[in-house]
Amino acid sequence: MRLVLFCIYSIIDYMILDGKKARESLSQRLEKRLENLGFKPKLVIFQIGNDEQSSLYIEKKKQFAKKIGVEVECNRLANDISTEEVISEIKKANIDQSTQGIIVQLPVPKHLDTTDVIEAISPQKDADGLTSHNLKLLWEGSSKAIVPATALGIFTLLDFYGIDVSGKHVGVIGRSSLVGKPTALLALKKNATVTVCHSKTKDLDSLLPTFDILISATGYPGLVTVKSVRKGQTVIDVGISVDYQNGERAVSGDVDFSVVQPIVENISPVPGGVGPMTVYSLFENLINLSEDS
Repeated sequence: MRLVLFCIYSIIDYMILDGKKARESLSQRLEKRLENLGFKPKLVIFQIGNDEQSSLYIEKKKQFAKKIGVEVECNRLANDISTEEVISEIKKANIDQSTQGIIVQLPVPKHLDTTDVIEAISPQKDADGLTSHNLKLLWEGSSKAIVPATALGIFTLLDFYGIDVSGKHVGVIGRSSLVGKPTALLALKKNATVTVCHSKTKDLDSLLPTFDILISATGYPGLVTVKSVRKGQTVIDVGISVDYQNGERAVSGDVDFSVVQPIVENISPVPGGVGPMTVYSLFENLINLSEDS
């Protein structure tokens, strides 16, 4: 009986791509690299305004940074700050020799020019990999690219569970510059055949089951359902939607997990799937930048 239970749990553990488990295991690699650095790198985070969700994400980053031994400095800027003022603050961090990495917590208030704000970050301190310099390197397939943390986290999670994307048909739902496009580029770099789907894609439900690996990054809860998947697929859920039910905070992904999970071979949950790996990859990027500094 105990052997049977062990086998059942092993199968479930393989099917559920647990980002927390992967991060816990892989964090030892980061700690070892930090020891070899000989100094404690510093990540500067700019948060503009008081968005509750952004504050929660930043707190998770700070907690992981403390665990592995990285310094995090969070600069909270006023919600009504101008683009020029934000850029001025970023430029100060660019020339601070004690700072190895800089990120701007997204989204920023609508009155700001997000592109100009991101472009103000020095490419040599771009820990989120979102400057045009690093995105160009990713487009070219360069090993020198600092890859956007969520895209990197997706493929680190797949690699941890031994899921090879080379030669596979990877479908990405979503074409944002933050997740969808970098994910598609990284899949191409890893020798996958890639299809990008979006709101104008026709016959989406008939197309999605054709993919070997389905990655959804839209923020529309329940978009991927029983009609969208098939047996043997790997499904990665990147979407995060937050709702409040009876005063309780509820988080859901793009995938209708309860109906999709019994069908597919592998699936990442929300929360606890890609999210922890995004945090991990941010600090992997920071160490990469620190080693090159």
